[in-house]
Amino acid sequence: MGTVLTAAFPSTAKTGAGPGNKVVMTSGTLDATRTASREPGAANQLADRLRLSMIRLARQLRRQDPSELSIAQLSALATVVASGPLGVGQLAEIEGLPSPAVTRLADKLEEAGLLVRRANPADRRGVHLVATPEGAALLARREQVGNAWLAERLGRLSEADRSALERAVALLESLATERRGDVPAVAEGRRGATEVLA
Repeated sequence: MGTVLTAAFPSTAKTGAGPGNKVVMTSGTLDATRTASREPGAANQLADRLRLSMIRLARQLRRQDPSELSIAQLSALATVVASGPLGVGQLAEIEGLPSPAVTRLADKLEEAGLLVRRANPADRRGVHLVATPEGAALLARREQVGNAWLAERLGRLSEADRSALERAVALLESLATERRGDVPAVAEGRRGATEVLA
């Protein structure tokens, strides 16, 4: 008998599984499941479930730490804090937004004292976006509150479910940063025996 793989389905899944129920599959039937997931309509069904789940989770996280900043502003600030200094074009590429939109985001964040523009030493005509200490502190506070709420819920999961979720997060990170024409992939170091089954 092949390796047994399990996947927990939420109570709202369209599989008919009840809360906490497990679907058990052997490695011999996994290929058939993968093939079925590629049938017409399966991707749309999965996209619908994923989109609604992400909207609801984002709404819950937003409630934990209300802010005057928009999601786009927070995302841009987080990118500058993690990867800055960045040019407007670099930030636009990372965020997947047109440069004019990123310029407006930078204007708002600069007005709020969360980032500053500094001359690019390698290009006299260019500027770098740099997070201020206030910007870094605001982001750290938000992450602390949001992470604590989410970590408490993740702590209730089994080790197998957390491993499955880790792989799913790697896929979502790939989807969020891919460019048009790219094929989403998971880093080899994050691949595990547990499969996420839609």
